[in-house]
This record gives sequence, C-alpha cells and structure tokens, in this order.
Amino acid sequence: MTPGTSGANMSGDLLRVLAHELRNSIAPIVNAVQLVRLRAGSDRELAAALAIVDRQIAAMTRMLDAVGDAERLARGDVALELQRIDLAASVESARQAHAGLIENRRQRVRLQSPARPVWVDGDPALLARAIGNLIENAAKYSDAGSEIAIEVLAADNEAQVRVRDSGQGLAPDLLPQLFDACAARPPGRAGLGLGLATARAICERHHGRIGVRSEGPGRGSEFTIGLPLASPPQDRAAAPTAGPAKTMLACVPPASAAQGSRRILVADDNQAVRNSFAAILQEMGHDVRLAADGIQAVELAEAWSPEFVIVDVHMPKIDGYAVARKLRARFPPAVMRLVMMSGTDLDPTTLIGAKQAGFDHCVDKTLAVKGLDALLRDDPPPLQA
Repeated sequence: MTPGTSGANMSGDLLRVLAHELRNSIAPIVNAVQLVRLRAGSDRELAAALAIVDRQIAAMTRMLDAVGDAERLARGDVALELQRIDLAASVESARQAHAGLIENRRQRVRLQSPARPVWVDGDPALLARAIGNLIENAAKYSDAGSEIAIEVLAADNEAQVRVRDSGQGLAPDLLPQLFDACAARPPGRAGLGLGLATARAICERHHGRIGVRSEGPGRGSEFTIGLPLASPPQDRAAAPTAGPAKTMLACVPPASAAQGSRRILVADDNQAVRNSFAAILQEMGHDVRLAADGIQAVELAEAWSPEFVIVDVHMPKIDGYAVARKLRARFPPAVMRLVMMSGTDLDPTTLIGAKQAGFDHCVDKTLAVKGLDALLRDDPPPLQA
C-alpha cells in the first residue's frame, strides 16, 4: 500500500459521509422555512427573517457542493463529458448560478466577451463550477456595491477567463497558498479554501491552468483561468451554447393547490425530512402518504398507485435504486413518476445510476422544495444524465 493511501481514503470517506449527513440535517430546515413562508402571508418582517435563513442555507449548500467536488476530484472519480463549447457560455452559466449572491451584496458584474466565440474542449458543468467559484470568491471578498469584471478572451493560443475585483487584495507572498485546500488562510480570508482548490483541480483536468495576481492589500485581485484553445466546430449548429452549472429541477416558486391535488408517496428513513416534506405538500393541497424504508415504499406504492413516488437513495431494507427498479417493472412513467431525492451531491455518476434504475427525475434534498412546481406539472422536465 502506498504510504498515506489509507489515510487519504479514510479522509475521503469521512468527507462523503459528513456531506450526506449535513444535507439530511439541512433538508428539514429548508422544508420548515418553506412551510412558514406558505403560511406567513404578507408579513414583511417575517419574510425578511426567512430571507436571511434562505441565504445562510444557500451558503451552507454551496460549501457542501465544494466538499463534494473536492472529494471526487481528489480520488479521480470525475469523468469529463467533453464538448466543443464557447467558453462564454460557461461564464454566463456561472454568472447566473451566483446571481443571488451578487444581488444580495448589491454588486455589479461587467462582462466583456469578444464578438466571435472562444472555443474550448471542456465539460460545460465543471467549467461553469470552476468559473463560478472565482465569481463567488470575488463577491465574498469585495465590498457591497462594488463591481466585478469578467473578461473572456483568446490570447497566446489560449482561451482565458479573467475575474477582477476591487476588494481586499493580497500580499505577494500569500498568493501561492490560495489554491491549497485547508491551508492556513491569509488574514481576512476565512474558510477551507475548497472553492479555489476545486477550480484549480478542474482546470488541471482540462490541461489548463489557474493563476492570481494582486498589487497588494486593499487593491483587489485578478484570477485567470487558461485553457487550450480549440478550433471552431465543423457543425456550428450542433455546438452547445450553454452548460448548466448543476443538474437539478428548476428553482421556481412553489406550486399552489390550484394546480390540482396529486397522490404523492414520500419515502425517507429520516423522520424530520419526510414529515416536513409531507407537511409542505399537504399545505399545497396534495394527498400524501409516508414510508420509512424501501420495502414499505414498494408495498404502499403497489397498493395505493400514487402519481409520484419521491424516494431517498439511502434507506434501510432495500435502497432507493432497488425501489425504483421494482416499481418501474410494474408501472410505466405515464402511470407513476419516480423521483430520486438525494442527500448526496447530484454528480454525473449519481444521475446516470438513477436513470438506469428507472427514476424519471432527481432532486437534491436541500433544493427539493424549490422544485415542487416543476415536479408536479403535467409535463415536468425529464432526468438528464
């Protein structure tokens, strides 16, 4: 065994379990907040308090995403889905993913792109994540109301994204350690540094680079991602123009009972998750039944024939994948839609496994409430994997 391998594996397992358990803990908080919001009416003070909770939950969820990315990249468990893409599309996807953070800090984004596409061979979702981490870093360490400049360009046979801010800045001797996860952080920069470490790992997987420069404390910073420049695709009509930062149901306002009552089975071994999720669905006028393990989920679904079965992946007796396979063998999607609810980050491997098991849709537990409207429509978006 290579020295240090056992410790590294144990560390990776610990991160994976920790992220899963934290998502399970956050999910009922999200559901409780949404239930209060549904019942709060026009109480402005309560709405303001709930908005604070929303922002903190979003921050914790982003940290969990960073932990998941770092752990998967460290063990090499990230398969690139390479496409010929316009780098500006990944920048726009990253900007949209962090629009809420920027808006909350009353900051402005100035985006500069060339008239012609800047082509690269890359994984759209991963590149959007790396660029998004730089945008988040710039937003966090710049003053409220300041400007963040993002530039896409081709220079020296390289496709580049530059993210500039007018924030805290850094002394030259502190720059190299910024990209090391869990290293001692420079003054004023708390946290684990997972976002920048993940961005570097993603760039390296694309045979690219990441760098930073700053003229000193209080004078801002500029981060640059450089990737091998690719030639224009043969069939421009087939070239992707955008890449989602993450695969999930759309974050939209919750549905109302006016859409019509649905029969919905929620299966989760975490009592707080299933009860809070059920309370929201019932508040919206839906008929809900609950299951605490995989066998009970299958038995209830077969006896009751719900329109939707929302199943946690990790459950006792049989897991969510086995539940999906059993139910899909008997009920086609037109009769029963199967939704995987996961406390683990929805990485491409997880999504592929869910699709193979027979799931129609996937939701992150910490985001499930915000996807209810899309989920319960007559024609919700299909699972992409």
